[in-house]
Amino acid sequence: MRHAIIIAAGAALALTACKKTESAEPAAGASEAATAAASEAAAVPAEAGAPADFTAGQAPSKAFLVGKWAEKNECDLAIDFKADGSMVGPFEKWDLKDGELEMIGNPQKIKLTVVDKDTMESQNGDDKPRTLVRCP
Repeated sequence: MRHAIIIAAGAALALTACKKTESAEPAAGASEAATAAASEAAAVPAEAGAPADFTAGQAPSKAFLVGKWAEKNECDLAIDFKADGSMVGPFEKWDLKDGELEMIGNPQKIKLTVVDKDTMESQNGDDKPRTLVRCP
């Protein structure tokens, strides 16, 4: 059963990573939503046990990315990023440089931007941004 979940998560992520849209225009509401969320997040003090430090509107750190992430309402397909650079998901290893997530073996890099302590936006080339949430 676990292999089926991992394969399904890999397929979903691979489709997200490889899918191209016909329009190169960014989603207008996505940037506004990220800016509003960034302002709110900056005003909230850090909670005890909260994920690693972050700056809303900026690229995440490797420490921030560690944990399980998925698209909203899809935590059953979460990818688990481990601190040692390994992962439980469609690929075995990951790296993050200058806000670009590289899953070793995937030819496409994914640009990540922090929205708040439990939310990021991911964008692949000309695709519209997608919301990623931290999963339990």
